[in-house]
Amino acid sequence: MLDTYAEMVGKKVRLKNLVFTVALTFTSIVSATDFNTEKSPLDNVLHSTFEQYGISEEVLQLGLSSLSHGDQLVEHVQRRLQIGDEVTDSSVFLVQSTDSRGNIDLRIKYNENNLDAKEDVIGSIEKLTKVEYRLKDYLDSYDKSSVIINDVSSQQLEISFNYSKYGLPQDIAYFRFMRVKLTLINGKATKMIITNAKPYDFDGYRVEQYSQEIEFTTLASGKTVMKNKVIEASGKQGEKTVSYRNTITPVAFYDDVHGVMVMDEGLLSTVSDPRIREEKVDLDRLFPLMADLVRQQGIDVPLPFGFSVAYRNQNMDIGFDTFNIMGANLDAFFDPSSSIGAVNAESYTFRADMNILPFWNVFGFVGKLNVDAVVDAQYTGKVKDIFEDKLGAIGGKLACRAIASKGVDICSPGEFSLPLHLEYDSAGIGTTLSVGYKEFFASITATYSKTRLNGQESWGDSIVTIQPMLGYQFLDYRAQVFIGAEYQGLKSSMTGNLGYIDALGRDFTYDVGVDLNQWAYLIGFNKQIGRNLNLTGLYNKGETRNSFTINLGYRF
Repeated sequence: MLDTYAEMVGKKVRLKNLVFTVALTFTSIVSATDFNTEKSPLDNVLHSTFEQYGISEEVLQLGLSSLSHGDQLVEHVQRRLQIGDEVTDSSVFLVQSTDSRGNIDLRIKYNENNLDAKEDVIGSIEKLTKVEYRLKDYLDSYDKSSVIINDVSSQQLEISFNYSKYGLPQDIAYFRFMRVKLTLINGKATKMIITNAKPYDFDGYRVEQYSQEIEFTTLASGKTVMKNKVIEASGKQGEKTVSYRNTITPVAFYDDVHGVMVMDEGLLSTVSDPRIREEKVDLDRLFPLMADLVRQQGIDVPLPFGFSVAYRNQNMDIGFDTFNIMGANLDAFFDPSSSIGAVNAESYTFRADMNILPFWNVFGFVGKLNVDAVVDAQYTGKVKDIFEDKLGAIGGKLACRAIASKGVDICSPGEFSLPLHLEYDSAGIGTTLSVGYKEFFASITATYSKTRLNGQESWGDSIVTIQPMLGYQFLDYRAQVFIGAEYQGLKSSMTGNLGYIDALGRDFTYDVGVDLNQWAYLIGFNKQIGRNLNLTGLYNKGETRNSFTINLGYRF
């Protein structure tokens, strides 16, 4: 709710403000998610099929993440990256341990001589490892309808499938373009090959060709584990060609029942050297709460924290009901029904937000608001009647002529315009609740905000804004479109106190009745740019207002 401003100069009284309201919020878009967690008959058939051929869900999951092996594991990673003519070649060890509650402790162990100085190898591997950690929760992320079973021979069987376009998070959505072929020989999983169906963007690279080949082996305990994994990719970074090769080799498995199962004695000796250095990878995050429970249902969990900046431009046409200034009703002098205010407000807002739960976001914001308004007031000429009552008909006319001779005609009806420019500080809090089903989602955002006129200490009246929305997301493009409405909780009268005015010898108070429509329609879009950036656009159209909003956000 915006304050009004008035200025009294000598005997010339000029109303320098119109009371009006401008919302300062912008739409909060939370990634649409798939909340359809019930097993369909097709799901049950496919699970039975996999079980029939001795394929555990863990084997399927290894295509997404090698961290799915179990409780304790040591791996060796050999990494080679070529960008243009520049080549980096490094190797490290990954040591994974899991406590009784399922929390993973992951450490990168390395010899500095095996790290390429031209690249932050530890940072790059840590980033990829965090992605694998998140992927391991998407056990049922394959598309059941895409499964094809091919009997190559009596000993060999091939099972092909795609990863689901619904189950994977937006920021690692490149797995939605993957095709998987799993080979079984004599009932044992021996190989899994994953290739991309089309190019995709990842971490600043345009990946044109991708392949991941995993060889399996069966331990004496009967458990199927990864023997090795080779990832190869090629593409571009800008105009430069890029090639990438990553080889992951298990060194040892540790099991409470079967003990230590060493796969490579030489590498185990190397990683056990006390001179080797290590870095801890922080995998578990407190927020959003219940994230692991939600991920286990195949539901996308948004990144927990965000910052954003927004620009909003709003136009309003304001009608009036009453004019009451400093306790005096001025309706006899200014006709409210024939007066109108045209207001343009520009707001610049900085916002910080956090997902407390996967479907519940809270935020706070601060900003600046610049307002330009023109009040077209209808003057009634009532002063003429007052003069005639006090001075008589002739005296009244003479008084009107005398004042008119000075260039001011206050005895004749007419229109006049009052331009004004106001600047405000703004602050507020809000929350968003969201829910999704496949490509569809719904959300509702509520905001509570206040504004303060520059130079004033007190804050004006509060305003509540509510935005219910329905939307559709284009999964392959990580984009959403939506429609809805916006409610601005406008009062039928605006009251306030501008403080002490020297020329008046008292406080300047006002009580102005306004006529505004509280609802407006809205349409908009949201586009994810890379892993962390989001661009949101919103357009509102109502009976008495219209606006557009552009918001650029960063999530982490």
